[in-house]
Amino acid sequence: MKQEIINYLKGKKILILGFGREGKSALDFIRTNLPEAEVVVADQNPLELENIAVISGPDYLDACANCDIIIKSPGVVIKNFIPEEQKQKITSITDLFLRFCPNPVVGITGTKGKSTTSSLTDFVLRECGRHSILAGNIGKPCFDIIDEIRVDTTIVLELSCHQLEFVSASPHIAILLNLYEEHLDHYLSAADYYSAKKNIFKHQKADDYLIYGDVWQHTSPEEIEHAPAGTKIDLSSEAPIKLTEIHTQLLGEHFAKDILAVYYACTALGLEKDEILQAIAKFHGLPHRLEYIGRHKNIDFYNDSIATAQEAVISAIKAVKNVDTIILGGMDRGLDYHPLVEFLRSSSVRNVLLLPSTAESFERIFNEAPYSQKLIYCENLEAAVLTAYHVTAEGYSCLLSPAAASYGFYKNFEERGKHFCELVQKYSTES
Repeated sequence: MKQEIINYLKGKKILILGFGREGKSALDFIRTNLPEAEVVVADQNPLELENIAVISGPDYLDACANCDIIIKSPGVVIKNFIPEEQKQKITSITDLFLRFCPNPVVGITGTKGKSTTSSLTDFVLRECGRHSILAGNIGKPCFDIIDEIRVDTTIVLELSCHQLEFVSASPHIAILLNLYEEHLDHYLSAADYYSAKKNIFKHQKADDYLIYGDVWQHTSPEEIEHAPAGTKIDLSSEAPIKLTEIHTQLLGEHFAKDILAVYYACTALGLEKDEILQAIAKFHGLPHRLEYIGRHKNIDFYNDSIATAQEAVISAIKAVKNVDTIILGGMDRGLDYHPLVEFLRSSSVRNVLLLPSTAESFERIFNEAPYSQKLIYCENLEAAVLTAYHVTAEGYSCLLSPAAASYGFYKNFEERGKHFCELVQKYSTES
């Protein structure tokens, strides 16, 4: 595979667009394997790189015009900022990896659940004696694992919409868990976001597998029917195993389809039912995903910082016992929060703690109809945790499930979740 990628890039003027984690991985690969290649790095932020031409600042996208190939990093927003003829040059390390990898790849995407599903797939494969590597949106960039791949390796890739946006190849086993409104700050429309996600199966072959869940609101039956994969599995159809057969430490019914997707993927890879179920039972889950922090001052605290989609928040409230207080808010991406607010109106949640910058949006929707909840504006997460300790009834739960991204306030949802856990511990001993 490495040689095929080298041959593809050889002799081309290469632009690395964006110098985040994947941009750095691309440059390391080229420096190591194509030291004579003509490479330019373009990024919005100021950069200084030894022996590498750099274009930075507000006009960095202009560099797209003067190259043969663009290796785009996932975080770079192009929308309609560059002409269509320049978009034709775009690839990514994910695209190149999928094009040339000879090993079976399990690719997992969806608006929610992809990290847990990816981690569980990798865990089950390892527990069952398979050589598995987890990479992509979780773990290492694709190029960083190339030298670890053996003939018998299965690669599990968590794939974000940004990583799938410009791919021209799809994984052997594609798992599309669900599609909900998300990332409207990155795309011109929700349809563009859904289209990027669906690239996970658009380039499959007749001997490939497509495993899909709750996608019907944004995908027609004809689109699935005409997908090139030879085997298509609907997670909503009758399953070969019963939920009562699955013993898991994952909290919440919404994990059931994630687990079922893992089961189907692993059976497609030749594993037996009993060994798959035994491995699933050993999996503890991931941090920041309905993570139980503990009982403090007779209040149960849960960290669900990963929940940036309102559907995930609704699932979390259903999963956690006796939610009395919920902490909502973060970056305002222009989402329509009516479904979540309508759910909260009819729920037993008493306290809704609102964080900027979505607080006004939530309050406006709540005020459209009668509600019994107490809405409390909190200037930051620390204020929200302090408030939660004062307003949450003893014996009940406080849930951080923001329904909004962390950007502008935290580096990522992990940092937000970690800070929440620290604050819960910090104020647990104060009177």
